[in-house]
Amino acid sequence: MKLGIVLATRADLRHAAAIALAARAARHEVALFAMDAGVHALSDAPELAQTLLDADLDLTVCSNSAVGLPLIDGIVRGSQDDHAAVVGTSDRVVALT
Repeated sequence: MKLGIVLATRADLRHAAAIALAARAARHEVALFAMDAGVHALSDAPELAQTLLDADLDLTVCSNSAVGLPLIDGIVRGSQDDHAAVVGTSDRVVALT
């Protein structure tokens, strides 16, 4: 199963990470797309972002939301097309918006 997670809030980053890591532990494929304040949350928590990348999940942020923000290597700067791809190719989607 593929789980898609859409994150657009600062407050839900820890929840998104917990869901993503639990799904990876259960051997599910996970793709997380962050936009708006979700990108700021990832920028502010590089250690958590690295943990997500180390868990081998796809981590993409909206490049428009990421302008001027430092992001760790491995995070893909994408677009709303990537958002649509995550939603369109996932079996289940969790939206934290």
